[in-house]
Amino acid sequence: MWTALAFAVVGAIHLMPIAPVFVPETLSRLYGMAPTDSTLLVLMRHRAVLLGLVGMLCLWAIWAPSVRQAALLAAAINIVGFLGFYALYGNPAGALRTIAIADLVALPPLAFAAWATVIRG
Repeated sequence: MWTALAFAVVGAIHLMPIAPVFVPETLSRLYGMAPTDSTLLVLMRHRAVLLGLVGMLCLWAIWAPSVRQAALLAAAINIVGFLGFYALYGNPAGALRTIAIADLVALPPLAFAAWATVIRG
């Protein structure tokens, strides 16, 4: 039960920024940027799709233990990757800080899910 809850939390955090896939104007609310540049708009909407995929994979892992290692890997790469770039660029304020905080909130349930899935078995 606790492992499923951990995957649910990590999945929900990854699904939260999916709105730009459907409503590009939400980029200004989520990231503090106006979707005027088409190149950036494509990249940010693609980011939303990828985060949605990671979120759905984590939610799938709640009911399918065979998917858990893949979900852990995808979520860990995403979270650690973003936090690494965030730190590399000096922990900028604004919307990126909010994303970093959300990723930090996701770390404990991700670590628990990893422990329960990989170590405890």
